[in-house]
Amino acid sequence: MKNTFFIILALVVSATSLSAQREETLFSRNSAWLSGIWGSAMYDYNYFDNDWGMVKGGSFGVEFGRSILLGYGNYRLKDDIRLAGNGDQFDMKYKGLLIGFTPNSYKIVHPKISIFTGSGKVSLQDSNADRVFVFQPSAGIEVNIFKWFRMGLEGGYRFVSNVDLANYSNEDFSAPFAQLELRFGLSWGD
Repeated sequence: MKNTFFIILALVVSATSLSAQREETLFSRNSAWLSGIWGSAMYDYNYFDNDWGMVKGGSFGVEFGRSILLGYGNYRLKDDIRLAGNGDQFDMKYKGLLIGFTPNSYKIVHPKISIFTGSGKVSLQDSNADRVFVFQPSAGIEVNIFKWFRMGLEGGYRFVSNVDLANYSNEDFSAPFAQLELRFGLSWGD
């Protein structure tokens, strides 16, 4: 009888301790998998052929492990830029996959590395247009202003390829840039 009592007591204690352990799921608080959701407004200042132009963009993404952001970005040239050579004015827009890495994102100031890759379109003022491929790596710092607001400053280079317009090459539309990013959202978990 004593042995049966101790076996039942041991089973109850074991079951209680096992049920007290928190189950980790995709949306649980302590899960390292999905840890946040963010949207941002981005302002890039690009150097084209002796002239500065602003590219305005936005992105939306989900955060994993509080340091990796996967999302979608969309950019468009906002200024009237004329290229040397013909002096043609052009417009450019592009969209695609955005990957960000923010190690130590819990600290007030932390590094940020981003890679954008996607398709785009370059249009000249005379209605010639061409589909292009864009690859845009960047690095910089980010500051946690509030729990729901971060501000970042990055620098990088936009590589444009597959340009097939008369008298123009990939290098005419590729450019270094400095970017100001205003990021809004929320991270959860530890």
